[in-house]
Amino acid sequence: MKLAVLGSGTAIPVLHRGASGYACIADDGTALLLECGPGSTRRWPQHGITLESARAIVVTHHHVDHVCDLPAVLFARNVPEPPITTPLLLAGPVGHAAHLRGLEAVYGAAVMDRHGAVRVVELADSHVIEVGPFYVEARAVQHIDGAIGVRVRADGRTIAFSGDSGACDALVELCRDVDLALLECSYPIARPSKSHLTTQTAAETAVRAGVTRLVLTHFYPQCDAADREAEVRGAGYRDWLRLAEDGDVIDV
Repeated sequence: MKLAVLGSGTAIPVLHRGASGYACIADDGTALLLECGPGSTRRWPQHGITLESARAIVVTHHHVDHVCDLPAVLFARNVPEPPITTPLLLAGPVGHAAHLRGLEAVYGAAVMDRHGAVRVVELADSHVIEVGPFYVEARAVQHIDGAIGVRVRADGRTIAFSGDSGACDALVELCRDVDLALLECSYPIARPSKSHLTTQTAAETAVRAGVTRLVLTHFYPQCDAADREAEVRGAGYRDWLRLAEDGDVIDV
């Protein structure tokens, strides 16, 4: 399994980072998308992801910078003749079905599933789903009500993804015994937060969980202005570290 970074940024527009978007790509080419932030679908072709190979989209919460391309995907599936009828799982936190109904109310038939190919699943703490080669487990994390992080397993490898979360015990447990942890890191040490991780709290989470391969992402502009690696190392994390950039591809 590979991890592709479609967007390593946030809601703040910057030239070099798109909004939240990642893809877990199995050895057979099947893709499971983590988040679907605005513009993230434009990076699909760079990584060989198509409307047919994208078999699941998992969103961790309903902030705009994590979900805004969902109607773009649903619309794009209906545009070709014949339309795309490959099965697609749309998974998200409690309230996800209502969110998707709201999109249909705004955009109408253009985003509606006319062929029974789209399945919607809501994920609460400890819920597990399987789709294609992927096994996904959700954990409630500390951000907004209902926000989740997920563990994704495929091809004998496991990745933990924090979604958006502050430091919490659930996030430590999510990251235990994984091959790769993908953690948000919104801010430098100088800007503490209880609903997001900083370079310090991301490092502390990784150390508590015993993470040996860590990718940090979801950088606000304040983070780009800081020496993020020095702050992470100063907070005690000593193992393999990568600061995500849009377009990265990482072997899990």
